[in-house]
Amino acid sequence: MSSLPYRYIVGLEVHAELNTETKMFCRCVNKPFGSEPNTNVCPVCLGLPGTLPVPNREAVKKTILVGLALESTIPKISKWDRKHYFYPDSPKAYQISQSDMPLCVGGHLDLLAPDGSVESTVRFERVHLEEDAGKLQHAAGGVSHVDLNRAGVPLIEMVSKPDLTSPEQARRFLQELRLLVRAVGVSDADMEKGQMRCDVNINIAFEHEGTTIKTPITEVKNVNSTRAVERSIATEAQRQYDEWMADGPIRTRTNKLTSGWDEDTNEVKIQRAKEGANDYRYFPEPDIPPVAVYELADLNPKTLVKTLPELPNSIRKQYAKEVGADLESILSDREEIEYFKQYIAEGMPAKVVANWIKQVPDFLSVAQDGDVLAVYGLIKSGDMSFSAFKEKVAQFTADLHSSRERTAKDTAQTLGLLQVHDENVVQSAIAEVIAANPQAVADYKSGNERIIGFIVGQVMKKAAGKAQPAHVQEAVKAELAK
Repeated sequence: MSSLPYRYIVGLEVHAELNTETKMFCRCVNKPFGSEPNTNVCPVCLGLPGTLPVPNREAVKKTILVGLALESTIPKISKWDRKHYFYPDSPKAYQISQSDMPLCVGGHLDLLAPDGSVESTVRFERVHLEEDAGKLQHAAGGVSHVDLNRAGVPLIEMVSKPDLTSPEQARRFLQELRLLVRAVGVSDADMEKGQMRCDVNINIAFEHEGTTIKTPITEVKNVNSTRAVERSIATEAQRQYDEWMADGPIRTRTNKLTSGWDEDTNEVKIQRAKEGANDYRYFPEPDIPPVAVYELADLNPKTLVKTLPELPNSIRKQYAKEVGADLESILSDREEIEYFKQYIAEGMPAKVVANWIKQVPDFLSVAQDGDVLAVYGLIKSGDMSFSAFKEKVAQFTADLHSSRERTAKDTAQTLGLLQVHDENVVQSAIAEVIAANPQAVADYKSGNERIIGFIVGQVMKKAAGKAQPAHVQEAVKAELAK
């Protein structure tokens, strides 16, 4: 594949709604989905005169946790600001946000190679906390309705530096960031519901007539899937290059443009010139004092950092090679991560735990103290096969829980899952299989140790349920060594 005539310069502004019980500056329930429109509202989030905002302490805490997970610096003092703009879904005509003194400054997120080494690092400008706007619902005939249930929902904005150098890397970075906020437990980050969305800042650099050209930036607003992020970057980069080479207006433009992504047509549609800080008329929020988080016991970053769970990259570095592809699926589910760490800590191999999470998740979800290790002990000892257990896992779970006096072995016995080992039957089966497969025997003795699996399988069939795999393999090896 030939290289492109330009290189990408990409930064993302990623927004995630926090999963607090109430909204950012009022006590309305934080439930933007599944409620009747405009029911989770009050004078504060509607921006009515005479109301006073009160910051959500839990939202501040969750924002700091994200910053700590990204290894950001948490300043001693942070403050709120008013950001003025008028949109139909913003009832106050301004947004309470953070301008020059955010809760978190800097930070980074590593993208790892399959072997666990750092492939690339994306740096952050900041992570700040603000309130979300409402949601417009467009109906037929050009009519639009506004639902303000989302207005005032706590929203973090994670702003990366322009370190991303390809559409594929940007997609992967967004996926990793989504994993991280889910792992920390601050957001469900469901992009289909708008709980996580992204503004893409894209320009390109290339050589033209002996000069290095950097095009002005286009910001693609509210991109709501990782796939759309990847495609919008590739599309807009090519559009900028084509416009420049065609001697278009991009050659003289200096301002940043705001655009939207049309998923149906795969087009970046230019909307307007981007506002600057002066246009937003930022000034300190007069109704909310600055916050000194180090002086508050429950918000002190030195204490909060100790509460962080193990993060996805840490788990990858330890178990990616052993577990393989299943690990990525586990990392996307907080409950599965907990199972994974719990049973490894209790002595089960990581590969086995991952396999059980994928194949018998219902058993793990209802297992009581000691159940999982007891079943694993039966399988490890050869008293029960995993395939037989998996086939009857629903019955096994129900029988085991019918009485706490029952053991896993009692249940295996009741369901006929215990494997009987008759040494005479095994030895007879081994003799028959060896006699019937001289080529396999010769291959094994010539150094092809993998063929042992075929021989053991044939012996198991001959033994017809009266053999345990672990014992059979040892017996076969012993016989072939003669």
